[in-house]
Formats: sequence, C-alpha cells, structure tokens
Amino acid sequence: MTTPFRTRPDDGPQLSASEAVHDAIHQMVRQFADPMAWLRELVQNALDAGASAISVHLDYQPDRVSDRGALLASVTDDGHGMDQDTIERSLVVLFRSTKDRDPTKIGKFGVGFFSVFGAGPSIVTVDSGRADAPEALRLSFRPDFTYELEAIPPRRGTTVTLTLQRSAAQASEFAERSLAALSRWCPHVAAPLQLSTHGIPAGDRDVRIDRPFDIEGPVTLTHRVDARTVLALAVDPVASVAFYNRGILLHATTDTPLPGVRWKIDAHDLHHTVSRDNVRRDAAFARAQQLAAELARTALRERFVAAFAAAASRSASARHAKQPSPDAALLAAWARLALDAPFKLKPAEVAWPLAHPLASDPSKVTASFAPGILQRPERRYAVEPSALTAALARKDIPVVDIGVAGPGAEALLALLRAHHHEDRVVPVDARYLLARPLHANDLVPHARKLLEALRPLLPALGLREVFLGTIDGYGRDRAFAAFAHDPRATEFLLDATRECVTWSSSA
Repeated sequence: MTTPFRTRPDDGPQLSASEAVHDAIHQMVRQFADPMAWLRELVQNALDAGASAISVHLDYQPDRVSDRGALLASVTDDGHGMDQDTIERSLVVLFRSTKDRDPTKIGKFGVGFFSVFGAGPSIVTVDSGRADAPEALRLSFRPDFTYELEAIPPRRGTTVTLTLQRSAAQASEFAERSLAALSRWCPHVAAPLQLSTHGIPAGDRDVRIDRPFDIEGPVTLTHRVDARTVLALAVDPVASVAFYNRGILLHATTDTPLPGVRWKIDAHDLHHTVSRDNVRRDAAFARAQQLAAELARTALRERFVAAFAAAASRSASARHAKQPSPDAALLAAWARLALDAPFKLKPAEVAWPLAHPLASDPSKVTASFAPGILQRPERRYAVEPSALTAALARKDIPVVDIGVAGPGAEALLALLRAHHHEDRVVPVDARYLLARPLHANDLVPHARKLLEALRPLLPALGLREVFLGTIDGYGRDRAFAAFAHDPRATEFLLDATRECVTWSSSA
C-alpha cells in the first residue's frame, strides 16, 4: 500500500502527502548546508543503532541508450535494525525520534534521515531487520514523499539505498564528493567505516575512512580524559577547534579562546544544534573549553618549551655548518606564540640560538641565560655569525643569532626584547669592535709607504708600532685606526663604549 509521510503518529490515512508535509521536508532538506551531509546522517544513525561496522557502497550501472545511468549509493550497518512499530511511529513521522530520551545518541530531532532527499534520488529504499525477527522490512520512498512497506527475507541491520540518475562524469564527481564528505564528517567514527565503488568511470576503489583520534603538527598532545572523552591539541599559529561525538564532526571553527592552539575534542555529551551547523553551547561545551585550556597551559606548554629548544638547536647547528636552517619559519612563528598565553615563556625557558658556541662549552649551541656565566646585564644579538661574534664567543660572551629565523628574524628579536629591558638588548656591531692587523704581504705598495712614513712619529705618540688593519663591528665605516698593539697578537676585541679608541680620518 502506498502511504504518505505524516506529521504525527496518529494522522489518518491520506491519498497523497499534504502541502504541509512537502513544505516541512523541503525545509529540513534545506537546513543541511552540505548536500552530501546525508552520508554523515546515515553514519550517525548507524552508530545510534549500535553498529560495529559501517560500509558505504557506490555502484554505477550505465544506460546503453542514454548517457544517464543508475547510481546506487548505499549505507549498510550491522546495528540492531528496525521493526514495523519503530518505522511507523518514528521514521515516517516528521520531527519524531526514538533518541529523544537517550543521552548516548547523537541525533535528537528526528530530521537527519530526510537529508537523503537533498541528493535528488528517484527512490530511497530502506531494508532493515532485527536478529530475532522472522522477517525484515523494506521501506520504499518516492520523490512525492509517499512510501510502501513490505516484508523481505530476514536480516540484521539496515541498508539505506539511494537510486540516482547520473551521467558517467556525474557519477565520478559524486564518488569524489562522497569520499570528501566522509573524510570531513566521519574521520574518527567509532566503528570501522569503509567506502567502496564499483563501475565508476574514474575507477573502482576501496578506502578505509576511520582513523585514530589524533592531530598533526610539530608539537602535539593527545589526552584521554575518560572512556568517552579524548582531546588532541597542536601548537599552531592558526588557532582552530573541532567538536566531535563518537568521531563524527559536529562543528569546526577558528573562533577559539586558545590562541596558538589547534585542538579538537571527542566527547559523548557534545551535541549539534537543531540546524546541525554548530555545537550546543551548554555545560558540556563549557567543560570542553576548560579541559583544553588547562591542557594547553600545562602539558602542551611543556612540550612547546622542549620543541622550541630543539628547533633552536637544530637551526644554530645548521648555521654553524653553513647549511640552510630547516626550522627557520617554525622558529619565527613560535617566537611570536611564546610572547602570549597560553604559552608565555619565561626568559630562562627560552633556548636562544648562539652565533657561535662559547669557549667554555663548545658543544652548546644555544643558551637560556640561566644564572652563571650568561647572567650578564646585556643581551647581545647579531643577524648572522661573523668574525666579531666568533671573537666574542672566545671571550665567553654570548651573542644571540636572530638570523636563524630567516625572514622572521624580527620575531626572535621581539621575543628577546620582551624578556629584557630595551636599552639592554644591543646589536654587537653597535658596541663591539674587532680590529685585525693586515700582514705586510697583504698591503698594497702605497699602504706600505704610509706605514713607513708614520713610524718616525710613533715615539711622539707614545706608540711602539703601527699597523694597517680591518675592522668588524663598531666603526667599520672607518678606513683605518691607530692602536697600541702587541706584535704577537692577531686581533683586538674592544668594547667601544668603555675603551678609548683613537680614529684616524680617511681623508
């Protein structure tokens, strides 16, 4: 017998679906922003039915006469199935659900199944049966929202099949969209979920959709709160959050109170809104936010500190070996994140990449400015290693190499300045001078003549010797300098703000 949908269980018999029913179903279909959301809804129904395995199958049967064949898209589960009472009092009654009073079920409003009509099927077939029933049932829905119910051989579980009229190209596109939809909406579903295709022009495939609940990134943390709640967090300049219930995505957004953290949570007490485009802002939602914030401030922060130190060490080592730094962009991004909550690193927690290892510990390529030899009032930095920074390292004076962060060097410098007084963070070439005398053999003839002319004047100036030299750092724009010099020395390292340096004009 052909029967229309009803708006309540006690509606009397009708010859066709009423205008109210048509309007109600069209409104429900339009609420699903994603036309492929029917896959999510049927997978969700399968979970609510206690399924231990779910399969999605696409079978394309081309038409030899026209270019539009039949695409059979089905979702099968081994759940407890439906009997006639369940079908007649819930499935074919709008806005009614058997899950209304069950807190373990995701769906609550009795509208999810009707998302199948958004795909534009010519017919929708539901085969369902219980393990202890002598026969199963087949429910056939037509586009005019009427249906037929008939008995079929016994089976356990439910299969929902959509018959769609599609061309070969459209069938291939539908298969790709199905894979994308399942991967987006059901990535961690709490039952094995398989997608298989047959006869699709793009080729047959067999893809496992579900995967463990984790998160990708250079610094991550997965924490299980209890048997039905798990969080995964990652350090990321682009903050975001995703909410799941039994591995099905309820809502994803970049609107999160945790800057620098990309996180997701799967919890049994999270539920979507009536419109299915968001997660309910209730006590469970508040609890999820609180759990994530606490983990970000503690365990994830600890991993961030360690990862920052490792990246700084790798970057410094690469620079010392004159190789490209593999972590330059990462270090710059993390330097920005280190300034604010939830990480907000303390000065002693930051591992600063050194332009050169210190003479006292050549194996150390980073420094944290902990108490000891590095506990000096000033913090010196350079954009790149040089002869001057090497000379400072030989004197156990640390120089932070901000250049390891590549184009993001300013971010590393901003972090250094944030941790120390502005007037105590100085570039090495604004304070230190490294003078190295040139060997006589390296001098051009007129330079040798100049030195010979100066020698008779040395006693009057109180100097024993004069050399022509090169300068790195402070005063490098000068042509040459006169200074007291031990003939056995190869360089002079001077603090230009504390030691007297007499310059000779280049004119």
